Amino acid sequence: MTRRSTPPMTLPEYERLFRTIHAVAANEQGDPAKACLFFAVTGAYLLKRHHKLASACPVAGVAGYNLRPQSNITLVFGKPENDTIISDARVFHCWIEVDGWVIDLMAPLFDDMAANDRERESIPRFMFQKPVVADANTVSLDTPGAYLHIPNDRLTTELMKGFTDQPAYADLVRICDQWYARPPKKIAASVGIEDQTGQIDQVLLSPIRIAGVW
Repeated sequence: MTRRSTPPMTLPEYERLFRTIHAVAANEQGDPAKACLFFAVTGAYLLKRHHKLASACPVAGVAGYNLRPQSNITLVFGKPENDTIISDARVFHCWIEVDGWVIDLMAPLFDDMAANDRERESIPRFMFQKPVVADANTVSLDTPGAYLHIPNDRLTTELMKGFTDQPAYADLVRICDQWYARPPKKIAASVGIEDQTGQIDQVLLSPIRIAGVW
């Protein structure tokens, strides 16, 4: 895999991408913290369209993150089986891979996704953009800041087929595409989205701001 020497995105670009997709996902009355497929598919599409990153693609599989060096909080998407971790249609995570880098647009929502028994510790809303780890078997999530991603090609194909078979998803991706503007261009503060009754709702850009980088 050819890896670019510099990260694909800047912090302002990541934040703008996240805030656009998060606003549309939240408006659908679902839980944005469980919308990793939508974040990955839409994010990859916008990176191709607006950032000219042709290799950007959504990937599904196992993911793991050591989130807080002080207390070693880990967040793992996958299930243990025979001394390893696997993913399937019920337990998985989605991210974006581009030019040898992993971009996880769900990272600002890790605080909403982690277990509640954290002794009131909060997980910061940070950007996650890191080089792909060539061999996930060498990674220990006990190490502060460690992360791993194990792609599941078959699952990715199945999830993508299910996504594209739903016309409503295509409409939401198109709304994000029309709304998104790559910094330093200005972006509209809201966008009109038609609901099932034909009423137009004005959806505001997500108020969540990114505080730093993992």
